[in-house]
Amino acid sequence: MITRKSSKVLAVVALLLGSLVQAAQRANTFDEALEKAGDDGVIAYCYGPDWNARSVKLLQTFWKSPAAEEAAGNAVMVAVPFYERDDAKGADEAASIRGKMPAPPFSVCPTVMFFDKSGRKYADFQGSDYLGSDDECTEGVKNIAKYIQALRKQQELLAQAEGKVGLEKAKLLVEVGNLPIEKPADFMEQLELADPTDKLGGIRRHKFNALQFMYKQLDTPDGFLKPDFEADYAQMKKDCFEIVEDEAYDPRDRQAVLNLYIGQSRREAIQANQLKGFIKKVNKIDPNTDYGKLSPTLVNLWGNIKHKLTSEERKAAREAKRAKDKEKKAKKRDQRRAADTIEIE
Repeated sequence: MITRKSSKVLAVVALLLGSLVQAAQRANTFDEALEKAGDDGVIAYCYGPDWNARSVKLLQTFWKSPAAEEAAGNAVMVAVPFYERDDAKGADEAASIRGKMPAPPFSVCPTVMFFDKSGRKYADFQGSDYLGSDDECTEGVKNIAKYIQALRKQQELLAQAEGKVGLEKAKLLVEVGNLPIEKPADFMEQLELADPTDKLGGIRRHKFNALQFMYKQLDTPDGFLKPDFEADYAQMKKDCFEIVEDEAYDPRDRQAVLNLYIGQSRREAIQANQLKGFIKKVNKIDPNTDYGKLSPTLVNLWGNIKHKLTSEERKAAREAKRAKDKEKKAKKRDQRRAADTIEIE
């Protein structure tokens, strides 16, 4: 039965896919789904029969709904159980259903995974942020349609790029890289051949890793700061703004880099109006990302610094903190030694 809510979802899906003429198929196993797969590939719904009751419930209300089938386009749909216990009833059958399909990221269920017809995973999503909190998973239905549309666009752009060379090909490849799905395996190789001097900025955009950039700035291999670490504020500003001011980079990466600099600026106790200016710049880069949406709140939380410390004051504060920490450690050490002492009469 199609409810008023699901009919609205179908309308949105139709707009995303550009047509109501779709014919999603069903398969009993992942390997069977791959054999049947056409250009829209395979969509797998991962659920946990012996540990996640909601994922089992959503098999009926979401995965087998007309809205989900409409969103899936011409993909082959398959439901794959993932048991927590190997000795659970049905676990052996689940292994044969799964076949050569990889497990969902972090073994989270429910998860929706997307594969092209070659078996390459190009997208996945899970959790209420992407499925929605309602039983029909209206957000999940929209996201299925979005990723199918992205796969089709990727295939279209790659077909157009065939036979082209130089910047003409590079422009199409940059569009491929900007789609919200995994890039083809040889994407960077093809882009570097097409635009070796990076005139379009696609190489630096798609090679950049914001997390690794942060690790380098903070001189850490794993995110844990060294006890004696002191940031080179001037160098950090230079490195960060090379990324922030270069529109070739992804807006979210530019915002992440600027947020790193904002955090260090707050530790440096710069003036409130300067800090507010940096935070507002995050919003200006793209107000629709999570960073952009949070920036007005951050202005209120972090924009009230009244006094700008001098470099000498900052140095004195750091030294005082280290001395205090050293004193605490010495006190704990003395307490442990006292506790271990055996008094002999």
